[in-house]
Amino acid sequence: MIAAEYGYEVLSGVAVETPGVEDVLRQRERGLRWGILALTTEVLLLVAVLFLAGPGSTPGSVTAACLAPVIAATAGLTLLWRRARRRERLVMSTYGWQVWPVRTQDVRVIAAEGERVQGRRWGTDGRMVLLQPDGQAHCSFPVPADGWDGPRPRGTHATDRVWFAGDTRFGGMVAEPGGLPFRYVVRSTPGKRRAIGPEDELARRTGLMPRNRRR
Repeated sequence: MIAAEYGYEVLSGVAVETPGVEDVLRQRERGLRWGILALTTEVLLLVAVLFLAGPGSTPGSVTAACLAPVIAATAGLTLLWRRARRRERLVMSTYGWQVWPVRTQDVRVIAAEGERVQGRRWGTDGRMVLLQPDGQAHCSFPVPADGWDGPRPRGTHATDRVWFAGDTRFGGMVAEPGGLPFRYVVRSTPGKRRAIGPEDELARRTGLMPRNRRR
């Protein structure tokens, strides 16, 4: 583990054992029930209309045409939600928290809107930069959104600490010190650093390592 190589603190146990983490995971997982309930309701409605009006009738055909995309969208979103929750639990049940120094800053990125230079439009995006002991960047992740209240982009000299559970070559869970709140983050481009010890095995087990990744 690169955090240990750097001499950073690595907390004992796995991240899911942190007080409060299991409660948050269960609360998020309960959201899956609403997706299943909505999907079941939509399917039953379609079946009821087809049964009452007849499969070949105009009302049945119109209802099927309207509900089919809705059912497909609900099924897709429910599946994505399930995968995301499974991924969070798997990562936090495999990795312990690593305590990293962090700097948050704005970086220049290609964007749909913004200043046009050399035929491209450029904007800015926040990055959470995990730091090496010498203060240089080790890796960076997009700043978590959707309720995140940890470090935010506020200048290139702002420093703080975050807890990270995962593999810095690919991604994982990042949290404020204490373990809450936490969010899943992933690198835009996987790191090329060679594995230390069982890193590859753990990354494959949790799905962090891309399937086409070679050692």
